[in-house]
Amino acid sequence: MSSLSVAPSILILIALISLIVWVRKIGLLKPANGALFAQIVTHFTLPATIFYALSHAQNLQWDYALVVLFILGTEIILLALAWWIGRRLQLPKPQLGSLMLVSAFGSSALLGYAIVEQMFPADLNAISEAIFISELGVGVGLFTIGTLVAIYFGGQTQSKTPLTQSLLTFTKSPIFISIVTGMLYGQLQLPLDGIFFKEIFSAINLIAQANTFFVVLTIGAMLEFSGFKHILMLAIVAVILKLIISPILVWLPALTLPLQQWQMEVILLESAMPSAMLSVVLAKRYGCDAHLASRLVYITTLASAISILFILDILG
Repeated sequence: MSSLSVAPSILILIALISLIVWVRKIGLLKPANGALFAQIVTHFTLPATIFYALSHAQNLQWDYALVVLFILGTEIILLALAWWIGRRLQLPKPQLGSLMLVSAFGSSALLGYAIVEQMFPADLNAISEAIFISELGVGVGLFTIGTLVAIYFGGQTQSKTPLTQSLLTFTKSPIFISIVTGMLYGQLQLPLDGIFFKEIFSAINLIAQANTFFVVLTIGAMLEFSGFKHILMLAIVAVILKLIISPILVWLPALTLPLQQWQMEVILLESAMPSAMLSVVLAKRYGCDAHLASRLVYITTLASAISILFILDILG
């Protein structure tokens, strides 16, 4: 596997984020716009993305169900490790929540799909596996557990947010509603075609396609390149947990399954992705330290250009 196959997708995202930062620097955007972009993502583009993907997943490949469980288990372990380390470092709750988010959840869809498509061109089986793992293994974990983490540790204006209140807030969110309705629609195999349904889903897909753009806008509106040395320890923690520990924790139990070489490589790619850019959106929306999250996402994205190749060479 060549670095030429991995680097372009990562570098394009880095370039786009850097461009948005420059646009903000010349005054066309303001840091305060980040809150608006985050709300657009969590209320419109992300729910549309979730609902569209799950409603079309009418033939889920349940053979990969154990891999999905491995990934969900890994995310929980990473959350616990990040929480423990953050407590040792005496981080305040908003920073602790952001560290947990970026350490546990990866950019499996936003970046993962693009890399899998480059590594396995025109291979529908590889793309299908990547989608299944991403939507159920990473996506559901981020949209449920990740959102709860953001709500609980962000706490909005309250000093403490009870877990029961966090759960109630989550069940009322567009993200949760889109997960439930999308899963029901897909598994009941309700119609997707026809004049009425085709137009409705075309509109939903149009909104969903704007998700990446608004996520990049959210990060770019808040990212500051100065002061990186002050978060060096947190950056090291995030890089080690997300880019090294995460794929190892998924790879070890996956060895017990009768997987082909290409299947293991797809699993490693998805689990070795840098921190999810949506972590910044959730951090901003629910009161965690979005500025910290944006810097850590940027750093893990840069580091992943090297770490992904290392993981594939050693474990693939």
